[in-house]
Amino acid sequence: MSFINEPVLNIIVVGFHHKKGCQVEHCYPELIPGRPTELPTPWKHLPALALPDGSHNYLSDTIFFNLPGLTEPDHTVYGVSCFRQIPVEQVVQKTEDMTRSSVQKSVCVICRAPLFGRLAVKMELVVRAWFLQADFSQTKLLEDAFKHLNSCPVQLDQTLEGLSVMRLIESWRHKALLLFKLLLLRRKVLMYGSPAGPLSAALLTLVSLLPRCLEHGLTRAANVTLSRPLSPVSNVDDKNKDDVDCNILISNDTYINGSNQSEELSPKETGNMLEEKDRVSRQSFDEALIGEIADRQDLGREKCHSVGEKYKSQKSITEAQQSPTMARDMSVDGLYNLTQQIDQTECGFPLSLFEDGYICLPYLSLQYLDLLSDSAVQGFIVGASNVLFKQKRQLFDVLVELNEMRIETADMMLRRQLVLGTEDLRFADHVVRHGATQGDAWIRDQFSSYLIYLLRTSLLPDGSREIDSYNAQFMSAFKATPAYQQWLKNTNNGDIEAFANLAPVHPFSGQLSVADMKLKFAHTMSTTEGGRKVTAAVASTGRAVATTSRAVGGALSQARGALSGWWTALTGPAPALTDPAPALTGPAPALNDLAPALTDPAPAGPAPDSPPGPALQADDALRVGRQVASDDNRNELLESPDPPDKSIEDAAATNISKIQVI
Repeated sequence: MSFINEPVLNIIVVGFHHKKGCQVEHCYPELIPGRPTELPTPWKHLPALALPDGSHNYLSDTIFFNLPGLTEPDHTVYGVSCFRQIPVEQVVQKTEDMTRSSVQKSVCVICRAPLFGRLAVKMELVVRAWFLQADFSQTKLLEDAFKHLNSCPVQLDQTLEGLSVMRLIESWRHKALLLFKLLLLRRKVLMYGSPAGPLSAALLTLVSLLPRCLEHGLTRAANVTLSRPLSPVSNVDDKNKDDVDCNILISNDTYINGSNQSEELSPKETGNMLEEKDRVSRQSFDEALIGEIADRQDLGREKCHSVGEKYKSQKSITEAQQSPTMARDMSVDGLYNLTQQIDQTECGFPLSLFEDGYICLPYLSLQYLDLLSDSAVQGFIVGASNVLFKQKRQLFDVLVELNEMRIETADMMLRRQLVLGTEDLRFADHVVRHGATQGDAWIRDQFSSYLIYLLRTSLLPDGSREIDSYNAQFMSAFKATPAYQQWLKNTNNGDIEAFANLAPVHPFSGQLSVADMKLKFAHTMSTTEGGRKVTAAVASTGRAVATTSRAVGGALSQARGALSGWWTALTGPAPALTDPAPALTGPAPALNDLAPALTDPAPAGPAPDSPPGPALQADDALRVGRQVASDDNRNELLESPDPPDKSIEDAAATNISKIQVI
């Protein structure tokens, strides 16, 4: 077990000035002797990383970022920034520059190892205690924290603390495998979201799925020899880099998010947690998702051939390895049991992804916008919370919307390369179903095993049917990357002893089933543009049907009341009609007197004492009764103050279940 001694290099305090913007207020130990508030040229934009875009909308947050090393230019250092803001009334020692209603400061820790999650927990407690003393001129607490963090060595495997892949799988589900395979292609990926803390954490969590990458694979993730000397990243080959003016910002000032303008950098008048809103309208972009289904022959493909036809092992193969194909509902540890004896270092892990011009920056401020367009940058995966990054769509190949859980690209070839086949969907479904109960370590083991099988299968000749299980177009693109070529060199063209007993197939290969069809359909509906439109249409139709059913139900209940009253009047027994004929020509009250008579029990025959001529005939009485019932029910429909919902409840109490609405 390897240990890291004295992991923390510096603790830097960054504050917000209403005229100067973000600036360094204290640094321990001093980076420039005698000038504790100045930074060297490669770190001149560190204050913008410590207080990210839109940070004034939040009470507190923790951001992760990478910087090039100072003493070792080819080495990356890692930053953890914890910022908070409090009302100015709570500050004990106020200064003249505290002119706003709240005070916002950040405490950054620069570390030689990627101990992001571990340092974040400790620094959040330190920053909270420092703000509680409400005297920012007292920095002894921060200096004590620096000594405490360096007092005991840290194990290297603690770099994974605080990065929950369970949360990543829960959010992205099957598309987490799509993002994992996207990393292997070394494309230009922009991950956009807000606030900056969860954004940077999600990016690092995704990187941690690559075996041993977070611990050992980011040593050159922030280092690249740039073509422009004014870039904020250190140019190692530039001999005159010390003569560069540290105060010069990027050339295009129109893209600066108010870093020098007090009206946009001012904190909110209240310290409540607010949701950041994009102020710039979203421009048109091809919103077709990466998961769009290309024409494939999945439905006609049968079970993959066993490795016995093309591959003969030189050593004895265990019983589990003799039957590499697995059922869809395999055991929880079934995949890991096949690769648990394989040494990841022997397999060439970590892959050399973040080298040779491919950078990984968990968070970027707007001052680094020109970095992405530099010709020396071959690819990147970066996080950004400023909407201006998203509008520069010519700078990136893929846009990952973190808040909306959406992946966008305009590259049709890339879309076809990232289509998940049946076998990939089985693996992703296996991780989704069991990941919540098995934990982070189990999920990382599954992805490590998946990558081992992928690399083993990549050694087969082009055109092999086993390669189709991983998407032949993806495999061709992956084998063309510098990272794969470097892996071949490190492993002597894949001559790994552990691979001799490993079958070069997809671990989830097998015949199609109804469950696979359902899984494919569900994935298509959730990832493709057409599927999204159908889902939205179904949802809107469901709401319309629900609203219509309530309205129709209310109308039906009222119509039933009218029908019931009319039917009662129509089918009721004939009343005893003894009133004289002049009652028909009398005033209106005579009609009201008739209504109760229509419901009286009918006698066995005609009244013996009825006068012959003036007596009211039965047909006339029935006609009058119908008119009265119709008038009463019409008045009820027009004057009833009850809404349709209430009518439904009343109707339910009167045997409304007999009415069926189709």
